[in-house]
Amino acid sequence: MTSRLVEDRATCVVRRVEAVADISRASWDALVAPGDLYTSYAWVRHLEDVLGPAPVLACQSNGEVVGVLPLWDGESGRQGLFHLPDFFPGLDGLWSQRYRWLGARRATHNTLASTTGAERTTVLRMLLSAAIDGATDDGLAGVIMPYLPLMSAVELGAAHPDARVLVHSAEAVVTVPSDGWHELGQRASSHNRKLRRHELRDFARHGLAVEYTELTDSVAEESAMLIAQTRHKHGSRDGVDWMRDVFAAQRRAGLLDRAVAISCRRAGKLAAVAICYPHGDRLHGRYFGADYAQSRRANAYFVATFHAPLHHAVSAGFRQVDLSISSLEAKVRRGATLEPLAAVVLTDDKRLPSRDAVAAHNLRVAASYRERFSTYPWSLSPTWPITTL
Repeated sequence: MTSRLVEDRATCVVRRVEAVADISRASWDALVAPGDLYTSYAWVRHLEDVLGPAPVLACQSNGEVVGVLPLWDGESGRQGLFHLPDFFPGLDGLWSQRYRWLGARRATHNTLASTTGAERTTVLRMLLSAAIDGATDDGLAGVIMPYLPLMSAVELGAAHPDARVLVHSAEAVVTVPSDGWHELGQRASSHNRKLRRHELRDFARHGLAVEYTELTDSVAEESAMLIAQTRHKHGSRDGVDWMRDVFAAQRRAGLLDRAVAISCRRAGKLAAVAICYPHGDRLHGRYFGADYAQSRRANAYFVATFHAPLHHAVSAGFRQVDLSISSLEAKVRRGATLEPLAAVVLTDDKRLPSRDAVAAHNLRVAASYRERFSTYPWSLSPTWPITTL
């Protein structure tokens, strides 16, 4: 049966609103799959609170919101995770020009917020078409939605005939088996089991212990100072006041109601901390901070960002731990699996790489990951045989 949305386009319109607050939380979150933290209303709303309003495309059918797509300006000229010229090495394209970025601001894991069912493809096509039309009107080269799980990127790319799907990164995840620690231990290699025992022994030998707590005001203040210090060490220009603003905005948005602070303490003093956010059946690791004088030789980084989140996930019944895109080798050596991430790119006048060039690029990226992690072939998820993009 033909979808009402496809059959009568007059009932489906895309409008641009100037802030996420112009859409109700219930309408937005009804489109977000469990586990998709960074697409959730609360996450996008707290970013707006900290960074200022950003526009959103909303697709409506018969007065009901059936799809949303956040827009932002990217970070033109700034090196880092959103520096487009670094995304697709060896692939010719307009990568030095300005694009409109789609998805949550500075998210390294994007997902598609749309109704399910027969109308979904139409909704995605209309949102993507509206995005490129708006970018063209504003004199931009095109649009890009990066850091999408590969199958989501394929789905979005298929919704528009001129879109390109380009693999560009990977994220580390750990799937928590139903049997918890026993099955995890059986699944881990002998090397990984020994590494875990060694790191936990070193951690304890240096007098450190793990605490799992809510992010109370006092814990947030301690954490903000260490996180800001660590971010500065790695080149961030945001200081402790910015991190305080982030936590305050997250509290207002309700994100801290279930957030977990994994604190590594020696005699009560905070040496390292990781902040994790639950959503659906997933636990997302997001922030890490450390007093390196106390924590460097105690393996606090690996305990706070890998071993302890996994322990909490097993205890709390989460199905998956998402560990983001950094330090992939270290996470793989401790048992993580890598999932490919891709961008959907669309320009105004089809000045895009050919389909053959795109296929060659994607195969080249997949081959580079297979070579990079050849010692751990099990670490590449079944999605990696990239042959059909």
